[in-house]
Amino acid sequence: MLKNYLKTALRNLWKNKGFSAINIFGLATGVATCLVIMLYVMDELSYDKYNVNADHIYRIDNQIQFVDNKYDGTDAAPLMGPTFKRDFSQIEHYTRFRGQGGFTIKKDNEKITEDRVVFADSTLFDVFTLPFIVGDPKTALKNPKSLVINETTAKKYFNSSTNAVGKTLVCNDRIYKITGVIKDIPKQSHFNFDFFAALSELPESNDDNSNVCGIKARHRY
Repeated sequence: MLKNYLKTALRNLWKNKGFSAINIFGLATGVATCLVIMLYVMDELSYDKYNVNADHIYRIDNQIQFVDNKYDGTDAAPLMGPTFKRDFSQIEHYTRFRGQGGFTIKKDNEKITEDRVVFADSTLFDVFTLPFIVGDPKTALKNPKSLVINETTAKKYFNSSTNAVGKTLVCNDRIYKITGVIKDIPKQSHFNFDFFAALSELPESNDDNSNVCGIKARHRY
């Protein structure tokens, strides 16, 4: 019976070639479009889901009103992080990001420009799930001139992701000590840096008159 149905369908399709081609092309286009939209939505919804505590992480933004002018931004005064942690018991951890431009790194006789650089608090690894290949997340960004790099960067500069800790890089004519190597951050992340330097080395980290981009807080319910 099924065989007869298939023969009849094929005869009708062949009999009306133009009409059949339009229908098949339209159906294929519709299915392909739906699949592309579905994949796009799934990709968008997967952002930052690699974090174990994704549902508890919040970004502090600011809203500034000057007469009729309104500014919405992701910058916040550096002292907001420790102040919020002190005044709101629901906040377990906070971490702050500060962009200072990229690094120019000396490698032998070559100078390499790296743009994916950020300064961050030592609590970075308490808020975000950034697995360490080697190093201690509790102390990796405690001291000034400390540097945590990702796996790809470690292989680029040291030909190894496991033997980089304790070695140094000359960045912007300053010597940084590698204190940790983390796995590469998934592409589905709202930030994706290769170098994390200790925020404590920047004087403005405790200055209430400057801005630090991106205070993230992990909140308990």
